[in-house]
Amino acid sequence: AFKAILRSKTYIDKSGLIAYTNQVLETSRMLTCFSRPRRFGKSFAAKMLTAYYSKGADSRELFEDLEIAGMKDAQFEENLNKHDVLFFDITSFISMADSINDTIRDLQSDIIHELKEIFPNCIDENIKSLFKALMQIHAKTGRKFFIIIDEWDALFREAQENEELQKEYIQLLRSMFKSSQTSQVITGAYMTGIVPIKKYGTQSALTDFKEYTMLEPGVLTSFIGFTD
Repeated sequence: AFKAILRSKTYIDKSGLIAYTNQVLETSRMLTCFSRPRRFGKSFAAKMLTAYYSKGADSRELFEDLEIAGMKDAQFEENLNKHDVLFFDITSFISMADSINDTIRDLQSDIIHELKEIFPNCIDENIKSLFKALMQIHAKTGRKFFIIIDEWDALFREAQENEELQKEYIQLLRSMFKSSQTSQVITGAYMTGIVPIKKYGTQSALTDFKEYTMLEPGVLTSFIGFTD
């Protein structure tokens, strides 16, 4: 996906975002959320990070001519294709589910099924919780994961009246990002959304995220925001 993005004549180099992400890996700031309206490049950035970090890719040639490859102290080599990445697009899972009520169950089931193929004999057969599966993999292999969630808030927008489904989703997020084991299993997270986290009354699972909004873009303005 990122290779296709690079072929576009309109692509603008935003690879400096990788330097920031490398800087906060496995720190108290490792959870990052960007909230922006559509067409601000949030998904482009998510695909870029996936291509850069994932052990499932050999993407050196995609980055060797970008800014990140020449940045000092950016830890470019140290993290290039060195991480186990989980990328999931919530909108895609919603569209594929037979019923929107099945979204979270299907999401966890599908990802666990794939993890069992990649990490055989690591996950108990009856495990249905994604984070429990990641914990079991870590316990047996020592491997940790970088989580990328595109349009995390899609479920809240598509199922505004379904409080039970929202609670199920929040519980999934809480298990991954607000657990005493989070730092043991997760090296970092990048999450995108349209509506800022604080707009949701059930956002307690996400309070550990450092959020960059339209009004408070912080040091990352040049990567996913307006500049002069």
